[in-house]
Amino acid sequence: MSTIVIREAELQDLQDLAKLFEELMEVPSNLEAMSRQLKRVTEDEHYFLAGACDGDKVIGTAMGIECCDLVGDCHPFLVVENVVVSPDYRGQGVGKMLMRRLEQFAEERGCSYIIFVSSGYREKAHQFYRALGYSSDNQGFKKKLRELG
Repeated sequence: MSTIVIREAELQDLQDLAKLFEELMEVPSNLEAMSRQLKRVTEDEHYFLAGACDGDKVIGTAMGIECCDLVGDCHPFLVVENVVVSPDYRGQGVGKMLMRRLEQFAEERGCSYIIFVSSGYREKAHQFYRALGYSSDNQGFKKKLRELG
């Protein structure tokens, strides 16, 4: 395996990110809308969009969003979204590197926990998350408000 570097994604990564998200969601990316959102995300300190890079090419990504909480000592928590690694790089530790970087971001922000949902049919992904120490003891819920695309 070549040297993979995890860094914060940037606007120049738009094309590579679009390709990854198309692989994940199986819908085409709207590059104009994605560009606007990517600019917003990269400028907001509560977001961390990690990019796994092989040279200049982004081959994996994961996004963490710091959220406020009002319970107890009011520590924030992290929501994880859009975790994807290019098929050519799966099984090589890239996903683990991405998740560890999001965990580091969460620790830096004083988050008390990390949450995310994963589609029920993605059993390999669930095995991956369990191997990293995530439990699925709780039931995740998701309600679609509109279709992608």
